[in-house]
Amino acid sequence: MGIALIMVMIGFSKLHGSKLDKVAAADKQWQSVLALAERASEGRLHATVKWQGSWESLLDPGEAADVLSTRLGLSSPTENAVQGHSVYIAQGSNGGINAKLSVMPEEGGTSYYVILLMEGDARVNAAHFSELQTTYGYSLQDEGVDVNWNTALQGSVASGLSGGLEVEGASLQELLNKLEQQAASTLQLQLYSADEYVDEESQTVSRSYEAHEMPIYVNSGEHQIALQMAVHYNEDSGEREISMGSPLLTVEY
Repeated sequence: MGIALIMVMIGFSKLHGSKLDKVAAADKQWQSVLALAERASEGRLHATVKWQGSWESLLDPGEAADVLSTRLGLSSPTENAVQGHSVYIAQGSNGGINAKLSVMPEEGGTSYYVILLMEGDARVNAAHFSELQTTYGYSLQDEGVDVNWNTALQGSVASGLSGGLEVEGASLQELLNKLEQQAASTLQLQLYSADEYVDEESQTVSRSYEAHEMPIYVNSGEHQIALQMAVHYNEDSGEREISMGSPLLTVEY
């Protein structure tokens, strides 16, 4: 989708209240972001969901990766060298949703960093995406992984939302204004203006928001950011594109 622009996560996701069920909170947040993205886009809606976190284990790396991949129903893990470090990778597909598990030994030999990435078309597989991310989240949590969650959805802006607007940078900001107004019908958003990003060369605009109905957020100063929205003009396809991330966009668009 257009050029590559990476929005970096500020630390790890936090949750309102230490007793909050992280997996249930992720499902609630997914439903909210998905509803926004479905209304604002048309055609294929590419979704990524990422579970990640530290895992304390006395198992050897190969055994540790095998335990998780078996629990998740993925392929047998293979050892790969990534930037001089061993990473154990397992993959699989379930109902049109692709999953990739990465298990990386950390310093000291008694802990690992685990990443589970899910990808697919959320418009076609919305219900299955929700069910599968919940199953995966609880499975990792049951094995002792300190899971954290984030998601991103990307698609072409709905013609009804962008009708009458030109493609120059100023109108992309107007389009994002329209998107905010649409989102405000279901969420109480508070713009974090210090985190607004405008790139006239790549014709991309993004903004970050507090949304107290969303239990998963990242801290940015005194603000609790739970949603990031961006619009982009793709010169290759001639389409306006939308990206939504929660709590932040952490993928390329």
